[in-house]
Order: sequence, then C-alpha cells, then structure tokens
Amino acid sequence: MKFIKILALVFIGFSFTGCDAIQKATNSTGSAFSLTGKWTLNSNTPENVLVGSVVTVTPLLSEGRLSTMTGSGNCFRQSDVVWKSIASDNAGGFTISNLVSGCSGLNFQPASIYVMNANEIRVTGKNASGQELTQVWQRVK
Repeated sequence: MKFIKILALVFIGFSFTGCDAIQKATNSTGSAFSLTGKWTLNSNTPENVLVGSVVTVTPLLSEGRLSTMTGSGNCFRQSDVVWKSIASDNAGGFTISNLVSGCSGLNFQPASIYVMNANEIRVTGKNASGQELTQVWQRVK
C-alpha cells in the first residue's frame, strides 16, 4: 500500500513537470502561451513534405505525436513522435528534438519553436541533409 502511494506521488510530480514545460512559456508580448493541443503543418521548407499533417502535443509526455498524416516523405509513419523533449526556453519559445527522418532509424535534430501568436508557431532547425529547415504550424481550432 505504501509503495502505491509513493508511486502515485512520483507520477503526479512528473505530470506537473511536463505541464510546466509546455504551458508556462510566454511569447514576445509577455502573455502566457500553451503548446498543448493540435497543430497543422502549413509549410515546410526546403522539403515541402507532410504539409497538412497534424501533430498533437501532450503535456504529460512533453512530446508531439503525428496524429494525422497527409502524404508521405522522410519515412514518417502515423503516430510517430516528431517532437520530443519539449522544454520552454528563456526567450518565450521552446526547444525540441525534431524528427527529420525515419528512413534508417529515427533521426532527431535539435530545433527551436518560436511563438508567432496564439495560433501560429515556427519550427527552425536543420533537416536530415543539414540544410536550414523552417516549418509553419497553425493551431487546429
């Protein structure tokens, strides 16, 4: 019985830690911002793959999972974790490990999420070829 109580407390502690990383960042206007929810990919340069796909961000796990996949490219599969280790940064955005390819194992690259407004974010980093990557995501309402 004591073990179950301790396990429950540990679980609750991790739950609050995950929520904090995704919900307490502030954007450039200083207002609170939550990354939690669904995001649709509107543009993806230079590759232009997976446009229209949806990522669902879960605060408990601090990850974004591909929940709806449009088209194909870079060997992604529906339900792949495409953003992991989501953490707020000091600039009001987030840092992530961004899945850039699933072709020969999972290739994650460091990336940043910039909050443009309450309904738009930009992910910047490198793609699997080392080129600059910019993705524009819109919140699903």
